[in-house]
Amino acid sequence: MSSARTKKGASARAGAGAGAASARAGKKEKKTKAKKGAAALDASGSTHGEYNQLGLLEVVQQRFLKDVFDNAKAGHSGWKILIVDDPSMKVISATVGMYDIMERQISLVESLDKKRAPFKDMAAIYILSPTIESVEKLVADYQDKSKLLYGDSAFVYFLGPVPKQLLEMVTQCKQLVKRLKALSEINVDFLVKEDRAFKLDVDAEFSQYYAGKAGKEAETAIAEKLVTLCASLNEYPYIRYNQSSGPCTSLATKFKKKMDKFVSKNPNWWYHGSGKSGKQSTELERSTILLLDRASDCLTPLMHDFTYQAMVQDLLEIDGDKITVNVESADNPDDYDAKDVLLNDKDKLWVELRSKHIAEVIEILSTRISETVNSGSGNALGGSGKDVSLTELASALKALPEYREVMAKLSQHMHISRECMDKFSAEGLIDLSEIEQTLATGVDEDGDKVDTDDLVGMVEQSLLRMNDSQSRLRLVLIAIVGLGKKLSDRDRLLRAAKLDRDQMLALDSVEKLSAGGGTPMERKKKKKGGGGLFSKFKGGTDDEEEESEYASSRYVPILKDILDDLVANTLSLDDFPSVVPMPPSATVASGSKSARSARSAKPSARAKGASKWGKGDAKAGAEAIAFTGSRNLVFMLGGLAYSEMKVARKVMEKESREIIIGSTDFMNPEDFTNALQTLN
Repeated sequence: MSSARTKKGASARAGAGAGAASARAGKKEKKTKAKKGAAALDASGSTHGEYNQLGLLEVVQQRFLKDVFDNAKAGHSGWKILIVDDPSMKVISATVGMYDIMERQISLVESLDKKRAPFKDMAAIYILSPTIESVEKLVADYQDKSKLLYGDSAFVYFLGPVPKQLLEMVTQCKQLVKRLKALSEINVDFLVKEDRAFKLDVDAEFSQYYAGKAGKEAETAIAEKLVTLCASLNEYPYIRYNQSSGPCTSLATKFKKKMDKFVSKNPNWWYHGSGKSGKQSTELERSTILLLDRASDCLTPLMHDFTYQAMVQDLLEIDGDKITVNVESADNPDDYDAKDVLLNDKDKLWVELRSKHIAEVIEILSTRISETVNSGSGNALGGSGKDVSLTELASALKALPEYREVMAKLSQHMHISRECMDKFSAEGLIDLSEIEQTLATGVDEDGDKVDTDDLVGMVEQSLLRMNDSQSRLRLVLIAIVGLGKKLSDRDRLLRAAKLDRDQMLALDSVEKLSAGGGTPMERKKKKKGGGGLFSKFKGGTDDEEEESEYASSRYVPILKDILDDLVANTLSLDDFPSVVPMPPSATVASGSKSARSARSAKPSARAKGASKWGKGDAKAGAEAIAFTGSRNLVFMLGGLAYSEMKVARKVMEKESREIIIGSTDFMNPEDFTNALQTLN
């Protein structure tokens, strides 16, 4: 996306990219200045045309740091104030740190919605959502000449396309127009949750996505935000969708119209596959976006998943990516300090461990701690090689300044993982998970089919033992979805579950959403053998990747099968049609074969670049993969489960095909059951 043009003098000629109605700002006496060049509303794309496999996080970071803050710094040499509304604050804080902002001569970040003190000697940078509320507050800052808050320079950036009527409000404000140095649509109206995962911040409840005409407003907002995602990535994707989903079908049509409109209004914008980047050697093939619907798979977000990230989100108290842990005090091993920890891409150890089974996580952490203990500098810990308590680790930190950061991080994650295991044991999840896995797959841990009546009896007994009503609701939902029409005695489970009226609404909702059984989203049953949470499968699998999976995880989210087919170019066009015809190269399996061959001929990304964590730096994993072929964008309407984020990473790593996945929400099982209760 090209950066906003920054020049002295300040009338603004504004137009929404190439296609919006242009509006000259200023009266006759200002026409000359406008001709010489003032900031024009620009949405044409980034000035940084090269693609070197940057993740989504880095793409958005560059957008803010280079296209916004560096441009403003070039246009005004002094200090500046950054003014944001709530949506833009979420977008910025997810990608850019305060240090990066302050380094670019921004002294203060202020909320547009709050009363602000004047800084008349400073320039103002506004980053706003394109809403009437935010535009009205922007204009209000410049309505009264005698009460201006800021100096003679204003840089205005919008997260997404600005409607014509809102643009006119800006260009008709004389005092603002006089000061405009930049007016631009930066196309980042989405939240980056991980390096290749995003969330659309849509002001809508789960029920609105399935509300017919009432959901059209949410559908429009989603389509517009997806356009900004594609604009940021320089992608004009082929659009595929689950044909059995009404919401997906409608969204595909609306998104195509919005995307086509963006492309037509921005002739200077280039996209992968267009040959217009100026450096075709860095261009990829044209991408594909796949639109899916949570209603087509109500089972996955209900299941207990024992990978690290999923367990943390399911079992522990966590606010977004912030979790509070109690760690032994470095000053007094008998005391505990509460510490807020961010589990995000800045934590290299978290990135490495989040997709692993909790048993493997604990094993890795224990090994790393032992390695540190036995290292040359680890003599302060005794160096015996025996298990060392966390208290001993904490007390030894002072004696190991060169290991302090490493040991603190290892200790932190050991605390979190052990807290997960404490919850696991207290809630009896080993037995419960076995019932869930059998309900979901139809077979037990030895791969043998289980009689439905026997299975219903096991569910009934589990329900009678459960004290928590939310857990009972969750198990009944899994039984209803997993057994489907085989569940002939539904009332038997309801009597044991003792659900309240609101919880019964969730049952009605899940039955309605799951009514289209036998759709392409119906999961493939995978027979595996094994025994227990920490035991690996002894039976064979149909996928070499699954050989390291545990008995408690024999259920595989159906999204994995879909992604496997998508990256192999074998995804059914009958079940997942394209809005426009796909090219022949996108409907054959050659891409996957070449990717596998290339991968087998080179060391895995995991083996590259050891760091102080012992398993590679922050780039280890998906970011280090030499991707082949085009990008694959995946959007799940209604919410994405953390186990589905895991399978996206694993498919991406295994097949060397880039997958950027997102949704309207990232949800744990409680989030999903609460959402189901709103549907009626």
